Amino acid sequence: MNETGFREFTQRSSWIFAKTMPQNPHWYTLRKYCVDFEFIEAVQFIRLNGKVVYFRKIPYIQYEFEEFKYWTMGNPIHKTILINRAIADGI
Repeated sequence: MNETGFREFTQRSSWIFAKTMPQNPHWYTLRKYCVDFEFIEAVQFIRLNGKVVYFRKIPYIQYEFEEFKYWTMGNPIHKTILINRAIADGI
């Protein structure tokens, strides 16, 4: 996957607001609602092109793209069930 493919994936995906975490406003999309190979490619793209950031002293790989930052919870790909996104800092 390249940036164009990632953009298309994010535009096609349904993003759900994480209402249980109002102190950390973000959205997520679930693997079960995506074409599986596209979801896997998006996760790999985030992990290959992102950088390590810390949230509550826990490292995550985060990829900033356009107005959002994207991350997963760091599980192996076969156990990854969601991709998170939040408005990027400074926007």
